[in-house]
Amino acid sequence: MSTIAIQAREAIPSDYFSEFELARILEGTPNRRYGLVKRALANGDLIQLRRGIYSLGKHFQRAPLHHFELAQRIYVSSYVSLESALAFHSWIPEGVYTTTSICMKRSASFDTPVGSFSYTRIPEFNFIGVERLTHARSIFLVSSPTKAITDYVVVHKVDLLPNQLRESLRIEEENWKKLSYKLLEEISESYRNLRLRAFVRAFRKGL
Repeated sequence: MSTIAIQAREAIPSDYFSEFELARILEGTPNRRYGLVKRALANGDLIQLRRGIYSLGKHFQRAPLHHFELAQRIYVSSYVSLESALAFHSWIPEGVYTTTSICMKRSASFDTPVGSFSYTRIPEFNFIGVERLTHARSIFLVSSPTKAITDYVVVHKVDLLPNQLRESLRIEEENWKKLSYKLLEEISESYRNLRLRAFVRAFRKGL
């Protein structure tokens, strides 16, 4: 068992950290640090989430890794949305095996030892309708159901009427009625997306 995970656990408050944080606590040359990290990865004492981003291995974690917090560690300036957010809020019944997020930078995807993560860029990226939540030791950003629906319309280029979309996603009507028209309008104005504007107008007519 390597000592690098023990040092990281004692010196870094989070179970997630960058190579720069590791460099501050590990003595020696870059080659020595590289060797230590490589052995820790091979032993499972560290997990590489993407290049330059790591987490403690399972035996050293202070709490189980939460995929939503991982999503923001792997790709900054992002928030969990789309199918992952709808499943999180219990709005859709299907299991979601890839954590889906909206991002400010270019779209990307990452397959890691702890799961798959997908990021879709929206040009008018903003945090309207995004919630900051805490779960055990994890803190993450996740869209409200209303925000997740607007993101879904924009990302998937949805031309369906609101009720058609509800049925295609198998969302219960009682949940659908919780959509905030005021928030729909606000997000629509910020996104300036023609499909979303048409969706919001149709939603308003159905109220």
